[in-house]
Amino acid sequence: MVLVGVWQFWPSGGTEGAAGPGPIADATSPPPSSAAPNSSITPGQNPIKHVVFLVKENHTFDNYFGKYPGADGATRGKTLQCDNGYAPGPTVKLTPAPYQYPHDLGHAFAPGLTAIHGGAMDGFNCVTYGDDLTGYTQFSRQTLPAYWALADRFVLADHFFTSMYGPTFPEHLYTIAAQSYGIIDNKTTGTEAGSGSYCDDPNEFTRRFPIEDLTQQDVKRIMGLEDHYLDDPANLFKIAAYWVDTRTCVNIPVLPDQLGRNNISWKYYATPDIWMNAMQAIKHVRFGPMWNNVQDPSQILTDLQKNDLPAVSWLIPPEGNANEHPGGGVNICIGENWTVQYLNAIFDSKAWRSTAVVIVWDDFGGFYDHVVPPHYDVMGLGPRTPALIISPYTLAGDNPDGGSIDPTVYEFSSVLRFIEDLHGLNPMTDRDAQASPLAGAFDFTQPPRLDVPKLRERVCPTS
Repeated sequence: MVLVGVWQFWPSGGTEGAAGPGPIADATSPPPSSAAPNSSITPGQNPIKHVVFLVKENHTFDNYFGKYPGADGATRGKTLQCDNGYAPGPTVKLTPAPYQYPHDLGHAFAPGLTAIHGGAMDGFNCVTYGDDLTGYTQFSRQTLPAYWALADRFVLADHFFTSMYGPTFPEHLYTIAAQSYGIIDNKTTGTEAGSGSYCDDPNEFTRRFPIEDLTQQDVKRIMGLEDHYLDDPANLFKIAAYWVDTRTCVNIPVLPDQLGRNNISWKYYATPDIWMNAMQAIKHVRFGPMWNNVQDPSQILTDLQKNDLPAVSWLIPPEGNANEHPGGGVNICIGENWTVQYLNAIFDSKAWRSTAVVIVWDDFGGFYDHVVPPHYDVMGLGPRTPALIISPYTLAGDNPDGGSIDPTVYEFSSVLRFIEDLHGLNPMTDRDAQASPLAGAFDFTQPPRLDVPKLRERVCPTS
């Protein structure tokens, strides 16, 4: 089991292969929930002119919103006896979450399978460093007041899942491509002196499923092993036998390819050389003119002031407090303040009247969540992410300030599908083709409701 512990975070890598098609969909996957009334999108006739896709780090729905009234949340979590054949353990109360977590938790591909445990949702204490029950903690209205205020006013999506079992790098590929090229884990650290990350370092590698070569029988076998992952320690090795090595520089299609061909403006606001900069791993983006559209996150503040917000934006916080990744001294309260600063800039801009913002967290971070993810294909889905859909056109409901809870099944590809439908673009993979285009979140027949919550940055405690 030593090898399992190592792969909980990042595996080794090897040589690059050719780009392949999107993931193979499971024909038995449950369909997305039906659309809400008056949520249909007609290209060119929709009031939404700007979409901002904000991707933060490493939390689950139950960790952030498990106590939110009316949402599908939990305040207790199931455990396993990790050293006793994974026999059932006690059900424990989710305790108050600290702003500064003492350490990170396992949140890669193998930990995702461990946590989900074939749908039992009880293995979160068996991921790396999970034995102290750090993952069984929970925030509240008092500790995340801005996020809860946004849920009160706009849409809180409580069945929005991460696109795969984890971790950061392949999850972020899904946010731009509706696939990860079969990549299942983070990069190994490169060794090229003076180099950057991903395409800038020829010595960075990871592992992937060769999705273009998998037969339907292969897919069925792999998904069966995933569903019974903890039944036999050998199951990891049986799954890993399908993996091949790849450079962290691939040439899969990304949504900005279609946006550019159709003269639809876009920017990817992200710092270079960070784990979360997926565009830096796309060869034709990194070494072509599209790289000019990859700009520092703070540039969106300038673009808002100049009334120059693109039609499509990805907003990726810098590493550290801003992205809310647990451990390493990161303070979640300061991360919420970062979100408040950027959202207030959007609310105060001329673009707000025609904007939709979607906030998600990129993987489950090792934190407990009780809802079983759909098993679409060999990649996932992974556990739920907190998700806030923010716009003057979000569906009204019974939340305290007129917001609503949206139970529609979403994943990261749903945001891409929303953008595609908005502009009449074709889907890129099976994932965005089948994804709901945020159909339960909007009512486009209503006049724009421009009121917003009064979000204020707080003085954050240090513990």
